[in-house]
Amino acid sequence: MLDWHELQAQIPDFSDYQGEEQARRAAQLRRALDALDACDPCWEALREQVAQIQPKWLVAGLREAPKGAHTAAARPTPITVVATDGSQIYPDRHVEPTCYLLNISRIAFHYGTHEQPLMEAVPAFRYRGDEFADLFADALETATTEVVSAIRDQYELEQLFETAEAVQQPGRPLVAMADGTLIRWMLRSLRNPRLEGPLIAKYTEVLARFRAAQIPLCSYISMPGNTEVVNLLRIHQGDRPDLPLPAEESLEGLADRKVFEQTLPPGARSALFESASHIQREYGENRICYFYLHVPAEAGPGEIGRVEVPLWVAEDPALIDRIHAVVLSECEKGRGYPMILSEAHERAVIRSHERERFYDLLERGLHHAGLPFLGSRKQASKRKPMV
Repeated sequence: MLDWHELQAQIPDFSDYQGEEQARRAAQLRRALDALDACDPCWEALREQVAQIQPKWLVAGLREAPKGAHTAAARPTPITVVATDGSQIYPDRHVEPTCYLLNISRIAFHYGTHEQPLMEAVPAFRYRGDEFADLFADALETATTEVVSAIRDQYELEQLFETAEAVQQPGRPLVAMADGTLIRWMLRSLRNPRLEGPLIAKYTEVLARFRAAQIPLCSYISMPGNTEVVNLLRIHQGDRPDLPLPAEESLEGLADRKVFEQTLPPGARSALFESASHIQREYGENRICYFYLHVPAEAGPGEIGRVEVPLWVAEDPALIDRIHAVVLSECEKGRGYPMILSEAHERAVIRSHERERFYDLLERGLHHAGLPFLGSRKQASKRKPMV
């Protein structure tokens, strides 16, 4: 139980601290905008400088002048937009036998036609020990939450490709949209090269299928916390990992979106950048590029979203224009977030009462077969609280 009187006494210090932080961040942002103005005309020299230094920071790869702002083209009509999303019930160490559940939604909207949308979710129950033997032999024993999340991401991308391929119509433009990043950042947290390599290889195989079929793929990240563009400005300022600037002069900790909030008009996208993540070495021709998009709001300031695309899409200006127009249109329909991704989430999410029904279904099925279902006392008390 919270002691509200004790907590209330701590709020004034919090407010004072936030006032100081906002003043510091405002000064930091002014320095960042000055640096962006200064490096824009000499961006090619800055790109060479980064290549020579090879900083340990993640620094945005420059493909054009970084201050560029591009307005949206009209969205093509007719057009098909496809999305998937996923959720899961992770393996529970308090429950035997070991198993987990993936639930992947499949959404397709056909704009400018009379076709009915596709809106469904497909559950995938995982319980076989050899199901991922091509990735690792002890699949279920190794199925931590991080591994299951990585498998879900791969399955989402597979379903996105298969759905796009199934609904694609000859001569009609199409965009396939994923939620979140296309860069497998979380695999580094596994700290297990035995798993990391195969999981990245499987993911990039699916990316290659999009390229082979020429199905333009993108992903959308709301409120991104990335700092690669700011790190580029730090290099321009003379800040280095080995020779850092004083804290009062550094741009460290400033998010890219804060810079683009000031430089992008509503509806416009930034220049294209290339990710410098070390994971990209494994992506080859499927490495990921990105731009920032100022999503307008009906009232008040909008938000800056990050849109990621494979390199082959980034190299095609017509496809970038199409993706820009589609993402912006979906955000307008969704009041600031892509409507199709919201629908994909609603179809995919597994709610708490569904989780309880899932375990009840398992228990009844095993009981009917004369087999034991082992749940710990702790798990039983969590599922059936007594107060």
